[in-house]
Amino acid sequence: MEKIFQYIDQHKKEYLDELFTFLRQKSISTRDEGVSECAELLAEIMKKSGIESKIYATDRHPVVYGESINDENAPTILVYGHYDVQPPEPFELWESDPFQPEIRDGKIFGRGTSDNKSQLFAHIKGFEAYLRTQGKVPINMKYIFEGEEEIGSPNLEVFADGHKDLLKSDAAIFSDSHVHESGKPMTILGLKGMTYVEITLYGANRDVHSMKAPTVPNPVWRMIELLSTLKGEDGLVKIDGFYDDVRPLLDLEIEAVKKIPLDKEAIMKDLGITKLVQNRTGDHYYYNLIFEPTCNIAGIFGGFTGEGSKTIIPNKVTVKIDMRLVPDQDPDDIYEKFKKHLIKHGYGDAEVKHHGMITPSRTPIDNPYVAVANEAITDAWGEEPLVFPGIGGAGPNYVFTRNLGIPCIVVPFASADQNNHAPNENMSVNGFMNGIKTAASIIDKVSKMRR
Repeated sequence: MEKIFQYIDQHKKEYLDELFTFLRQKSISTRDEGVSECAELLAEIMKKSGIESKIYATDRHPVVYGESINDENAPTILVYGHYDVQPPEPFELWESDPFQPEIRDGKIFGRGTSDNKSQLFAHIKGFEAYLRTQGKVPINMKYIFEGEEEIGSPNLEVFADGHKDLLKSDAAIFSDSHVHESGKPMTILGLKGMTYVEITLYGANRDVHSMKAPTVPNPVWRMIELLSTLKGEDGLVKIDGFYDDVRPLLDLEIEAVKKIPLDKEAIMKDLGITKLVQNRTGDHYYYNLIFEPTCNIAGIFGGFTGEGSKTIIPNKVTVKIDMRLVPDQDPDDIYEKFKKHLIKHGYGDAEVKHHGMITPSRTPIDNPYVAVANEAITDAWGEEPLVFPGIGGAGPNYVFTRNLGIPCIVVPFASADQNNHAPNENMSVNGFMNGIKTAASIIDKVSKMRR
């Protein structure tokens, strides 16, 4: 790998120039701005790097697929990423034009730098560096880059189910998120799922003067009572059967979490809180973040919210709830248990809206491709990665683990202060270069595996 790493270092300026062209192309999926043009640009970048590419239409934004098939008997790695980005607003908080990337203090600033253009671009250039230095890539590589991740990937699962032969692989790799706050590299093996619901309770047919509070029911008080039946202050969810299908943990997963650097006091100080939630086994920050499902109030609104005072009994109140789920909880099953809970506790008249769901996913820590990814990261970064069996966020990993039946490993390259989805989003130049080396090293490590 020394020769390949030297080649990568020698082409740093060239990689950055090409990346900046990619970053300048808008691809805001929420408002269909520049997405198709970006797909075409990405396909051309892949072709120039030695990857055969093709654009597939979906019901909204296209999928860019690429491949390099060299030996039908060799392992096949599928790289996933997304080329769409969040809207840049508010513009006034950016220190530079979000679509005119620039480097300051060792970081590339611009929309899409960390989420996700630079990280997927690193995989393309890692392939290119291996090909240019070795003359041949000894394994099969496939690439699937979607343009809808920032709107919930509505067509990714549909595409994967309709193209299983095309996407047939031994493992999926994708690079998103960020390295640990300490700067140590990471391997992430799973994401939580989610069921998102909205509940509305009604009282009188209009707001009523609060002098009638002794006689007219207040739906806000009723909502408070409803919410108290769902979860206690200790974090335990009270819905019958909520925890029944939670996958038992591997000893290796528990040990991995113990190795993650934790400064509990610093976390609480940063957040301005005095305690962490207990949950089922204690208040260990990373254990609960990774392994515990929960039921969270994302918003509650009803009645008078303006300045000063207004004495009313509101006629309705609404709450939005997201339930973060872990393997093997099924989002549909949890939603049905949630509705039964409302009926059981006397809230069958509640208006309930289901705003979507995501299936949880976790690749076992003892999967052989996890060890390969860790070795590649160690080569590129010069230190062993921290292994996260999962993180608290939700995403499309399940498309690979469940629908395609392959392990999915997340290898992030961005720094912890990446500001993704926010003004001054950035990507560490060092992380970008290490990402290219990691991608090249993954190819090398996998080529030494027995399929």
